[in-house]
Amino acid sequence: MAAYMGARASQEFELLSHNMANANTPGFKQELMHLWRLDRSPASTDPQAQQNPAYLNVRSRDFSQGGLHDTGNETDFALDGPGFFKVQTPQGIRYTRNGMFRLNADRQLATQEGYLVLGKNGPLTLNANDQNYYMDLEGGVHMDMSMGDQMAVVNFANPNGLNPSGHNLYAATDSSGKEAEAPTTTKVRQGEIEESNFEPAAEMVQLVNIQRTFEAYMKVLDTFAAKDQKVIDEIGTPV
Repeated sequence: MAAYMGARASQEFELLSHNMANANTPGFKQELMHLWRLDRSPASTDPQAQQNPAYLNVRSRDFSQGGLHDTGNETDFALDGPGFFKVQTPQGIRYTRNGMFRLNADRQLATQEGYLVLGKNGPLTLNANDQNYYMDLEGGVHMDMSMGDQMAVVNFANPNGLNPSGHNLYAATDSSGKEAEAPTTTKVRQGEIEESNFEPAAEMVQLVNIQRTFEAYMKVLDTFAAKDQKVIDEIGTPV
């Protein structure tokens, strides 16, 4: 158990370090680690027989809303509520909460990596004659005093089933279920960015606790190793 808990503390430290590295990444959702106890049925038919419980580390992602930050940039967008932006990548459709977009040479809305942001009718092309456009809270694109396409904002029955695929993007899986339209309560806010939902101040305390826990279990293992060595030395000493 000491070895297991020491290894778990190391995993927690790695996870927390990853979260801290993305504390300033727009739309980033922190990862969490849970310790699940699995009560196993005894192999014996004896009702008094018991087996030691098994433990399992389960990682999940906290998809709670991050704070909204006003940037004034017309190509920045934030989702106020559950849901994801939909983008086209060389590996297929991916989903993100990071709305720090830009216009490419063809005046298509794209991620910082160049992946096209999708509307309901395909990539969003903002080629208004007067070069001006705005997006309403429902994601509708208004250009040249008329309504154009609508930004695709989708959600999943089980967002924790999404598979992280780098660059703050997620891929749908059987576990996440198929995409569906985001709730009508979700609003698209132009000129704003959703901040990471990671709270550095609170997690710094957790980081110190993890370090102390790791050191404590390492000392326990050192004690066991010293006792084992003592037994070996005494057994090997002739009487």
